[in-house]
Amino acid sequence: MTMQQTVSVLTARSILEGIDAVAIDQLPTVWQKIASGEAEVGHPDLEFLIALAQLFLTKATDGSPEIFEQGFDCQSLFQKGAWDTLEFFGADYLLSAYPNFELAKTTAVATDGAERVVAFVVDVFEEFKYELPASFYQMLLCPIERDSILESRAMAFDVRMQGVKRPYDACLHAFNVTRMLMFVQSKAAGHGLLLQHGCGCNSHLTDIQSAAPSSIVQYSFEDHKTRKKAITAYIWRMWNEYMLFPMSVQSQTLAL
Repeated sequence: MTMQQTVSVLTARSILEGIDAVAIDQLPTVWQKIASGEAEVGHPDLEFLIALAQLFLTKATDGSPEIFEQGFDCQSLFQKGAWDTLEFFGADYLLSAYPNFELAKTTAVATDGAERVVAFVVDVFEEFKYELPASFYQMLLCPIERDSILESRAMAFDVRMQGVKRPYDACLHAFNVTRMLMFVQSKAAGHGLLLQHGCGCNSHLTDIQSAAPSSIVQYSFEDHKTRKKAITAYIWRMWNEYMLFPMSVQSQTLAL
């Protein structure tokens, strides 16, 4: 008999339970403005999102004894990294940061299927909307800014990607939350595409219409609780990846 794990409901209260969390007025200014309603955001549960930011800054600055039991001291690095991360993603949740999909169609550089990429990303947006930050959608859209939507670029080294490589890298690496990756791949596959990601943050799309025309990828979240847990895990992983990016070791010879 297979036992299914019970998924608890995540709330602002539950994720801060037992945590001596930093106060909202200790968060970067953009988060304080989000909390006070001064910033225009579209996230459907701001209380939860702000609590997640409080938890992230708290766990990055309290020494995290469950992680650093061996006495490895990088707390000062984590403090700055967590602050920079929250500053970036706070601004990334502003409505003004999100891509204009209609404009993306007309400004695309690629001429070999940019409309398929935009349609795929719109499908993803229809599911998550403003629960995920703008960089998530911009990362998925970036193949249309290349000579071909199938062109591969190692974002860690390509001079054209230097301004966006850190958030895009974080979004891609956060796909180790498998439920999120499977959902995105299912939407991409619906337009004959497959998202690829390798070392050196080498990312590109594959045209599965020609490579494997009979391929079908379908995925949906089991229920609302599982969906919210997957989104939360993805955001948490993304913030961690963004914070740790300056510590990453890259080699162009391994950009596969």
